[in-house]
Amino acid sequence: MPGKRIAKKATIRSLPNWLNLGRLIIIAAAVVAFAGLRPALAASPDALSVLLSDTRTSVESRQTITLDQSAGTAFSSGETITITFPASFTVPAFAPSDVSFDDGTSRNILASCSAGANNIELDVSGQTVTFTACSGYSASANGSIITIILGTASTKITNPSVSSVYVVEVAGSYGDDPQGAAVAITTGTTFSLTIPSPAGSVRFTGDAFPGALITILDGGAVIGNAVANSTSFFDKTVSGLSAGIHTFGIFGQALDGRKTITLSFNINVVGGTTTTVGGILLPPIITVPTSAKRPATLPQTGLARHNSTVTTFTNSHNAISRQTTADANGQWSVSVTDVLHLGAHTASALVNDGSGNQSILSDVQNFEITLSADLNIDNLVNLVDFSILMFNYGLANPPNLAADINDSGSQVDLVDFSVMMFYWTGG
Repeated sequence: MPGKRIAKKATIRSLPNWLNLGRLIIIAAAVVAFAGLRPALAASPDALSVLLSDTRTSVESRQTITLDQSAGTAFSSGETITITFPASFTVPAFAPSDVSFDDGTSRNILASCSAGANNIELDVSGQTVTFTACSGYSASANGSIITIILGTASTKITNPSVSSVYVVEVAGSYGDDPQGAAVAITTGTTFSLTIPSPAGSVRFTGDAFPGALITILDGGAVIGNAVANSTSFFDKTVSGLSAGIHTFGIFGQALDGRKTITLSFNINVVGGTTTTVGGILLPPIITVPTSAKRPATLPQTGLARHNSTVTTFTNSHNAISRQTTADANGQWSVSVTDVLHLGAHTASALVNDGSGNQSILSDVQNFEITLSADLNIDNLVNLVDFSILMFNYGLANPPNLAADINDSGSQVDLVDFSVMMFYWTGG
C-alpha cells in the first residue's frame, strides 16, 4: 500500500502542465466559492442590557431590553430584531398591546405587517420574539438606542424556577452581530428599610423694595431666590426641607450689589406641611459718603419699600434723625445739614410701611467728618470765610458752629485763625 501511494504521487507529478493548470483553476474557484458563502463580519452593538421588573424565581416579570446599535447601524424596512430567551423562561403569546418599541420614535406594534413609516410586526415563536420593520418603515438613526419592553400590560414572561444566571440573546438581520445579556434570577430576599420622614416646606412673604433680588438661606447656604414685584412684595416657597429646626436667613439685593441686612428666623419644619412666615419687612438700604468735610451737608440715600416712610439716625454728639418718603421705585434721600463734630460717626435707617409695620434698623454705615476751614462751603478759603470767623471770634458758643474750626468746644480763637491761614486759598 505505501508503494501504491508513492506511485500515485509520482503519477500526479507527471501530469501534463495544462492539466496542472486546470487543477489550480478548480482549486481557486472552490476557494472563491467558499469565501462567498462566509457572512461578512458585522460590528457588535455598543451595549445591550436586559432589565427585569422582578428577578425572583417563578414570578411574572416585565422585561426591558435596551439595545445600543453600533455607530453605522440603523434598523430599516424589512430588517428584523430577534430576542431569544432560555428554555427555562415561559414566553407567552404577546399581543401588540403587551409590547412597546422605541428607537427614538415610539413605533406602532402590529400582529401582521402593513406598510407604514412607524409599523413593526410582532411575532412570537417558542422562546423567540421577533420584530420586523414593515414596508415603508422610517429607519432609525445610525447608532440609535432601541428600547423594547415586553409586558407593558398584564401579559408577562415568567421567570425560571431555579435561581441562576441566564443569557438572553438579541440577534436578527438589522446589522449588528448577535449579542447576549446576562440576567440573574434570585430567590426572594427580605429587606429592612428605613423610611425617612416626609419633607416639609416653608413659604416666605413680605416687602423689600421694587425689583429686589430676594435670597433665602438655610444654615448659611442659599436655598432659594425670588424677585420683589413693582409693589415691593415677594413670595417664595422652599420645598424638600427635612423635618426639624432650621435657621433661615433672608436679605434683599439691588442691581448695583447693595444689600439689606440679613433677617434670621428659627423655624420648626414639620414634614408634609407648609409653614408660612409672613409680614416680613426688610429694613432699608442706606448709603452715606465715607467722609465729609466739616461743615458740608451730609447726603444719605438708599432703597426701601415703595411709598413708605424712612427714618434715618445719625450719631454725633447728639443723635440726629431725619424722615423722608421713598418714591414709587423705592428710592429715597435725605440731607443732614447740621454741623457735625469732627471724627467718626455712624448712620442707620428703618422703614415704616404706613400700616403700622416697622422694620428693624438697617446695617450701620460708618463715616468720618474731617477738618476744613471752608466755612461757606464754596471750595475756597478766602476773605468770606475770614469774615465769618471774625464775626464769631471770641465767642464760646458761636452762632455759626463751623467757626470753631478745630471743634474745641471753647471760644473761637487764634488757633482757629491759624488753621484758616494754613488752608488759605484766596480767590
